[in-house]
Amino acid sequence: MNLPFLLNWYLNPYHIPILVAKELGFYQEVDINLILLEPISPSDVTITIGNNHIPIGLKAMVHCFAARSRNYPIKSIGTLLDEPPTGLISLARNKIKSIQDIKGKRIGYIGEFGKIMIDNIATNAGISKNEYQTIRVGMEAANAIINQEVDAAIGLSCFQLLEVEEKNEPTNFLRIDHLANLGCCCFCSIMFIAHEKLINKEPNLLKNFMQASYLGALFTRENPEQAFEYLAILKPKLNNALYNKIFFHVLPFFSRDLKNIERDWEKVGKYSTQLGIVNKNHNYKDCFSDNFIPDPGLLIDNKVSLNKTERNKLCLQK
Repeated sequence: MNLPFLLNWYLNPYHIPILVAKELGFYQEVDINLILLEPISPSDVTITIGNNHIPIGLKAMVHCFAARSRNYPIKSIGTLLDEPPTGLISLARNKIKSIQDIKGKRIGYIGEFGKIMIDNIATNAGISKNEYQTIRVGMEAANAIINQEVDAAIGLSCFQLLEVEEKNEPTNFLRIDHLANLGCCCFCSIMFIAHEKLINKEPNLLKNFMQASYLGALFTRENPEQAFEYLAILKPKLNNALYNKIFFHVLPFFSRDLKNIERDWEKVGKYSTQLGIVNKNHNYKDCFSDNFIPDPGLLIDNKVSLNKTERNKLCLQK
């Protein structure tokens, strides 16, 4: 079965488990022809999946709440990237060492809810919205900082921060979970999301999809060097020391079991209420399902390593 899958960003190191599962035939083994699609804008993903134009893809946890509050019937069916540290990235010379330092500064954000987070943190710190400027930078957060289009921007410490540091200039990083007193960066965990029509119509398809994705994640952790080669082959411009470094910084945040973490959903639900994204009567449990998560004990123990030599040869030959 052909299954279009919408990424939340351009194909990059934190998509490698999915890429590995596709290239090593794990999806094909369960009769899925996974068609990877890149969005022009990350903000298009929720609308596209929410309208069932493409029924499955990736999006951050907080966007699941936002989507459902707008009557887009999507659910998370698993976790790809678990709590990657997210915060305000800036060059040290811009002297943004605390939230108070954003006064008079230009602050970049990726999508709609990035601005909501910035404004919420600023308001809680007693900073008026007219004391700083917010600028939408989309996928170009690192370049916007480097080119001084903004003084700081939201990004991941294991991704955009490394891109900025590549310019050999000192940086500062203010974690949003610290600024907002959240206790975790779970709001930006990257989830597998699906439209409820697909969930209700094709439960076996989704179980097979998550099984193949699990095997891709397992192979990636066991064989990181080979896993990176798949990205390098398909995206030659990312075959460099920087993106290799990004991959190995992202690696610890890949979920080991792909499960949704109920504690995190409860926390992000409260945070979403605080941000005004959802009302206080929402039920965070409506946002996710673990019905499709594979039981590792039921998978063939040597599924990944069964033909590891042959698979590694394939990786090196491509």
